[in-house]
Amino acid sequence: MGILGRGPTLPERPSRSDRRQRKARPRSGSPVRRDNERRAQTMLLIVMALVAAAVVGVGAFGYYQTTIKAEKESVLRVGDRAFDMGYIERRLRYEIHNAFVGDAVVSDAQSAALTVLVDVRDEELDRLGAPELGISVGEEEIDADIRLQLRVPESTDTGVFAEAYRNEVRESGLRPSEYREVVAARLREEKLKQRFRDQIPATAEQVHLRDILVGEDGLQAVLDRLEAGEDFAALATEVSLDSNSALGGDMDWQPRGALPLVIESAVFSLEVGQVSESVALGGGYYYLYQVLEKATDREVTTDQRQQIEERLYSDWRAGVAQQFPVVYADGDDALRDEQIVHLMEVAVNEGVSAGGG
Repeated sequence: MGILGRGPTLPERPSRSDRRQRKARPRSGSPVRRDNERRAQTMLLIVMALVAAAVVGVGAFGYYQTTIKAEKESVLRVGDRAFDMGYIERRLRYEIHNAFVGDAVVSDAQSAALTVLVDVRDEELDRLGAPELGISVGEEEIDADIRLQLRVPESTDTGVFAEAYRNEVRESGLRPSEYREVVAARLREEKLKQRFRDQIPATAEQVHLRDILVGEDGLQAVLDRLEAGEDFAALATEVSLDSNSALGGDMDWQPRGALPLVIESAVFSLEVGQVSESVALGGGYYYLYQVLEKATDREVTTDQRQQIEERLYSDWRAGVAQQFPVVYADGDDALRDEQIVHLMEVAVNEGVSAGGG
């Protein structure tokens, strides 16, 4: 004890090794500590960026799956050419906006979807088959028709026509090449119909027919009643599902070349008064025909010429389809349900009735 008594207790002096360990630890605010903090912050930012990218990626993938991929997926293939959903959607909107009252494309959503698919299919079959008949549509013809539709005379300044043309394409919702294809398809169809129309004779062999249309479940009963001697016209009025049942099934005169081949084969060999064997036309329905009159050289009327023209055109297209197969979706023979539903939704959004009610 000193002369001044016990002094304050001082901390022990650290040993050399303790001093070395303390010197090794970074003090607050040292460069090493700041580097560590920066690394931690960087890692946190990277993790946050990865999470954000994952969220955006999920959303982008969903958008790709439901929008981009859906637009690019194959809906219809004719020969080597595929038509994707985006094109079918654009055509559907275009057909709806340019339809007339009573057209199938504006009757209900399902009819709209099926109608545009048939139109695209038939137009492509026409394009593929027309060259064999020597039929083509040139760019000048397309321009002339567009001028006519836009009411822009040939003498009008080209700049005026170009502006009107751009506006028309923009309003159509189609791409320029697609718009021109639609115009070309209409011109090509007119040429094809004229070619078939020119083949129709002024007179033809004809039969005057009655018919009865029944379902499979009622067919045998009708056959039994006819076998028992009941009157064909009376039975047609009573049971036929055809639109002319009120007339006793009277179909008027039918020229050769107007009816489907399976019907022609059944009726043109009959004698007056005879009834045909049942003719199946699909869907579980059957026709029976009775010949009332026959003529070997009867004048073909305007309505009959239209029937024959449609038959020639239809048969020709069927032949083209044998050369250039038509397939839907991914090689199927029909669209997938979700594709039909999607096209129906597009039609409804354009103001077409959903139907079914």
